[in-house]
Amino acid sequence: MTKTSPFIICVLPFALAGCFFATKSDFDSLQMQVIGARAGSNAADSVQRAYLVDMSRTVRSLNDSINALSKRVNAMRTANESDLAAMKEDIAQLQDLSGQSERQLRDMRAAVEDKTGQTDVAARTDSVGSSAGPATGGPGPGQLLQAGRDQLLKGGNSAARAAFGELISKYPKSDLVPEAMFYTAQAYAAERNADAADAEYASLITKYPTSPRVPTAMYKRALQMQASKKTAEAKRMFQDIIKRFPRSDEAALADERLQSIR
Repeated sequence: MTKTSPFIICVLPFALAGCFFATKSDFDSLQMQVIGARAGSNAADSVQRAYLVDMSRTVRSLNDSINALSKRVNAMRTANESDLAAMKEDIAQLQDLSGQSERQLRDMRAAVEDKTGQTDVAARTDSVGSSAGPATGGPGPGQLLQAGRDQLLKGGNSAARAAFGELISKYPKSDLVPEAMFYTAQAYAAERNADAADAEYASLITKYPTSPRVPTAMYKRALQMQASKKTAEAKRMFQDIIKRFPRSDEAALADERLQSIR
């Protein structure tokens, strides 16, 4: 058995004790650093949590404001749509009344022309005798317009155009000429002759710019342009309708078309 040195026996406990205390100190220092780092991290986390809470409150507040605004917009939209529907219904009623009045006026005018023609024939017969032969005066502009419209309603487009053409050629200064031109275009449109209808509408717009039929003629032309993929020209025509006739039904329709083009 080997004999252990007394020096080693004495020194070893002290060395071990020295190593033990050095490690403990380092551990304590490290623990303090960890505690400090943890405290700093907790402080940073606290600040971050507070910031997130503030941001969350702000976002909720903005969402509440957006929801409130959305409800108001929807309420206004509903009200506007209801008002618009009521306005359209009123306009339709006015158009029906206007159409009835217009037809009654045409009928009265045609009746007056018929009676006037009969009176003229009787007067000529009395003055020159029965040997003068039949009268050659023919129907007046109101009668021709009514005859053309009746044919148009029956689908007799050629006969309708003939009546309107006779009105235009025999009574070029009549205030019913724009009406005859408008319905001539309608007769062409009924035959799906879009080019002829468009040309007639264009002639009406140029020759009689103050006619009540002009806004409708312009709108019909714009629709034809849009159907023919002439989008830029159609857009200009719709804009011109709104500019020239801002209170017309055609202006409202043109505005809807512009919204769809955009």
